[in-house]
Amino acid sequence: MPRSGADARRWRPANRSSPPSLSATCGLIVMPATDVVSDANIVLKWFHQTGEEEVGPARELLDRHRARNVIVHVLDLTFYEIGNALLCGRAGASAEQAATVLGAPRDICLVITPEHEDLALAAGLADAHDVTFYGASYAAVAQRRRAPLVTLDRELLRAGLGSRPTDVLARLRQPER
Repeated sequence: MPRSGADARRWRPANRSSPPSLSATCGLIVMPATDVVSDANIVLKWFHQTGEEEVGPARELLDRHRARNVIVHVLDLTFYEIGNALLCGRAGASAEQAATVLGAPRDICLVITPEHEDLALAAGLADAHDVTFYGASYAAVAQRRRAPLVTLDRELLRAGLGSRPTDVLARLRQPER
């Protein structure tokens, strides 16, 4: 699946699903990274912890991303949700603090702009599970990429469309069979 629209199509060779890795060119054996889609409430925990749950597991996912064991993807709408949470929520951040935080996820994660197929699936998921369209958008992007959605959104968890950080980490720790 593409990392993001045009950018992914730009580097992808004709008959490959992904670009050659360092391991392919140097003969090194490297464990493949696991794709994870994260919603805004998880990303926010990387920068703010007061009154938040599962801060440790959310930050462990970030550590695993930095170690290249996990590839964390966020949607472009993540920045709007984080901005709202910082400026209007419990964080009580200043505009300057919010601006600093809002620059970081783009430098850390791969940002996905949902494609038409993602949005069509999101509409169906929102309708079928009685969740918000923006929440369903995260779930749709994750499903189309066969990646877990890591979230603490109660509605997405209730609908079985996402998993808590502790649950995603537990699955990552299990040996493959």
